[in-house]
Amino acid sequence: MKKILLASVMALAAVSAAIAPSQAETVVVKTDNHMHMKKHCRTRVVTHWRHHRKVTETVKVCN
Repeated sequence: MKKILLASVMALAAVSAAIAPSQAETVVVKTDNHMHMKKHCRTRVVTHWRHHRKVTETVKVCN
């Protein structure tokens, strides 16, 4: 009796593990992370040398 019960539980677990991925739906998680990142971004002026010339660029720097 114990073997039959154990075998049926194992079979049920195997079937549910095989069916679950095929029944899964695409889940889209939206966060407000882009709003949070805007608060920490700054525009910085960077001056460096490129091809023997001084170049000034504005760069967006985020933490």
